[in-house]
Amino acid sequence: MRIFSAILSATLATAIPACAYTVEDMWAEFDASKLTMDEKRFLQFGLALDGKYSALMDGAWGNGSQRALEAWARDVGLDPPIENWEVVLLAVESTDRVEGDGWEQRYFEPMDISFAVPAGRMSQEPTSEAFLNYAHTASSLRYSLNLGDLPQALGIHDYALSSAIAGSEPYTVRREKMLITSVEQSGGTILYVRSDLRRNGWSSVVLSAAKGDKNLINAVAGSITKGWSSGIQLPQGGEVMEGVASLATILAEAEQSQPNENGSLEAIREGMTAPPATPVPSPAAAPESSATSKPRNQALQSSGTAFFVSVQGHLITNAHVVEGCETLKIDSRPVSVLATDESFDLALVKSAPPEAGLIAKFAPRPAGLNADITVAGYPLAGFLSGLNITRGSVSSPKGLGGDAVRMQISAPVQPGNSGGPVVDAAGRVVGVVVSKLDAKMVADATGDIPQNVNFAVRGEIAKLFMFQNGVEPVLGGEDAPTLDPVTLGKTLEGFTRLVECYAVPN
Repeated sequence: MRIFSAILSATLATAIPACAYTVEDMWAEFDASKLTMDEKRFLQFGLALDGKYSALMDGAWGNGSQRALEAWARDVGLDPPIENWEVVLLAVESTDRVEGDGWEQRYFEPMDISFAVPAGRMSQEPTSEAFLNYAHTASSLRYSLNLGDLPQALGIHDYALSSAIAGSEPYTVRREKMLITSVEQSGGTILYVRSDLRRNGWSSVVLSAAKGDKNLINAVAGSITKGWSSGIQLPQGGEVMEGVASLATILAEAEQSQPNENGSLEAIREGMTAPPATPVPSPAAAPESSATSKPRNQALQSSGTAFFVSVQGHLITNAHVVEGCETLKIDSRPVSVLATDESFDLALVKSAPPEAGLIAKFAPRPAGLNADITVAGYPLAGFLSGLNITRGSVSSPKGLGGDAVRMQISAPVQPGNSGGPVVDAAGRVVGVVVSKLDAKMVADATGDIPQNVNFAVRGEIAKLFMFQNGVEPVLGGEDAPTLDPVTLGKTLEGFTRLVECYAVPN
């Protein structure tokens, strides 16, 4: 019923004092008031994943949370009142589920909301107009994210209502700054929409899943929080985590006395009748010898641009800049690629921290149509020397064919500009250079040569990509002053870098 190895693994993965609970404490009736808010939120999330809880994961342990806990207990053959050791078992079971899918509570800064995502099993779907789409690869759960105005938000909710099965009773909430709609569609699909008025507009989260995965919708919907919220994890040194250590030791004794029971309820009860023994430390494993490889003669294949976004040494560039590189260098030093996203054409790389601590700050809002912008980069690195800076404007807030990930800019760019920052008049990042329109292709098709039709990944998308990969963008002030051209150039020079791609020639 319970897997002992899972409990033991949870214990080994934490640095907590063993046997912090006495046997009497473990048998005592569960009292939620002794837990921290984060501990209660974690248990609520675990109960939601199990299909027993369908309310907010807010850490307020009321009648609904207690009923869900008792329903879980009955489902696994336990009877109320709930005891502490049973809650510890729920925590271990929930930890296994959370870690299995890599569930995390993430803050999406452009939307100014937080919600749970299965980061370990999440893939990006093709972007549709005005929506960023994601899928849980282990279930039917799908996410669609939108940031827009009130008419857009209302349109999403109207669509949800219109898709409900005839005769069904949709669940709706309509408040001044929050809208919720939940319906069942034909075919058994559950559709949930929540929109909140935040600082950048109406942030909408659309969730859908087959009826059999309704528990996942409930878990994510209950996790949605305005602004930033803490993660889905048990705090170190808390009551529950200390209980995990105690129970692991108790079960170890039960395993020795009843090896065939393998952690059954009977074995647990047997083990709870005596104080836990001090576990015997395992011998340290011998270090593995490092493999050596023959050096290979690599040559410079291409170059691009990147810019610092954290004092720890994180930089943003394009995914196509790092593609196929066996060694990537910035400031003549090898750097590592931490993450790439081909649909956004973005990459996150890690270098040594910037010497002067100069990093790019992002604009708190998207650049408007016809806004002045400046582009920095290292185009045609073999022919031009030093940082190159050009100026232009936002020609369109969207890319080709209404692409919501990119925006069109008029600032001239050349090969090597890719990955460079696009900044506003205050030096705040509003985009990342990604490409220029193929002039020959357009000329062949239309007979006309396009002038200064270039594209950049929108700054909001770059911030979202950073958040997805654990790096928080630094925002410039709302009232940041306009910089004169020389000062702006020096600012860009401080955080923009040449990227060199090396590989063995074919």
